Amino acid sequence: MEIFAALAAIVVSSIVIMFACNSFDDAASHLGRNMAPGVRGATINAVGSSMPELLTAFFLLFLFQDRDGFAAGVATTAGSAIFNSVVIPAVCIFAVRFRGVLVQGVPGSAAVWEKVESFEISKSNLIRDGFFLLIAEAALIWFLGNSTMTWWMGATLLGIYAFYFIYLSRGFGHTEDDAEDDNEDEGDDSESPSSKLKAMLTLDFNTLLFDSDDYSTGSAWAVLSLATGAIALASWLLAEAVMVSADAMGVPPYFTALVFAAAATSVPDTVLSVKDAVRGDYDDALSNAIGSNTFDITVGLGLPLLLYTLIYGTDVEVMSNDETQLLRIVLFGVTVVVLASLLLRKRITVSVAYLLSAIYVGWMGFVIVDTLIG
Repeated sequence: MEIFAALAAIVVSSIVIMFACNSFDDAASHLGRNMAPGVRGATINAVGSSMPELLTAFFLLFLFQDRDGFAAGVATTAGSAIFNSVVIPAVCIFAVRFRGVLVQGVPGSAAVWEKVESFEISKSNLIRDGFFLLIAEAALIWFLGNSTMTWWMGATLLGIYAFYFIYLSRGFGHTEDDAEDDNEDEGDDSESPSSKLKAMLTLDFNTLLFDSDDYSTGSAWAVLSLATGAIALASWLLAEAVMVSADAMGVPPYFTALVFAAAATSVPDTVLSVKDAVRGDYDDALSNAIGSNTFDITVGLGLPLLLYTLIYGTDVEVMSNDETQLLRIVLFGVTVVVLASLLLRKRITVSVAYLLSAIYVGWMGFVIVDTLIG
């Protein structure tokens, strides 16, 4: 019965995370509405959709305070990063190819969709985001080669993201076209207000507190705070479910985190990127996925590691086997393949989505077989 209860907890936590991240994204998008195209996806959107990975890794390390807990945190962020790199771009491509891009109206019966055979993306944005992601992954591979991880390693990971954020901030800008797009989006949202009951079930804090009014700075921060609290509770439940399911299945927490927690925490990234893609914001859709990975690796692991080592005055022991190291190397290789498949094509077509899907199926098969053999 424990395994079913744990799986139910994982499902519930993923649903809560999805809805709470939706509110987080709406509020954060208002606060970051003046950012240049491609920058918001790599920063505001990426941070919002990556909060579950950060908080889940935080709880796994602080609640269990052992190398299994830390390894589960590594597996959550790494598994989520692989999911983001492979599945999210594939789903976005399938969405615009078979459902289409919204060209008129709002999602619903009155919407007009246009199927897209292929599309172009900004190669410069992809190179920029991919470069920082590969640096973050290389740093973590190096750190995991040690028997323990120390405070300065966590600080270094955070420093990489700080530099990434500062670099992106140089692209801050606001044009009239951007302003018109933001106003159109806000108008679209206000045309279909949710009922209070629906808002409560979907954690739509703006409707619950402010009757779906257009965001102000104050209301955006209030919604952002409530959404963060909901994500924290769901992440705590997910961390507990990871450890319980591992005990019930007789496998290391590393495995359940890699399979269950990684997928659960990647739901917001997927939903957010698909929303951008069907609006025709292809650069933000991909920047969110790649930027989320950079955040997961640098902040999602670096911040819990730094705080834990400073608070308890001890280093964090890395798993004695090479599973986490192999995981990071595989992630680095997958990242290179994904970036190459996107950069070497002038236009992105559905064939790329099939390639990425095959990569993920192969990855999951490897994980399952490796765990069973081990």
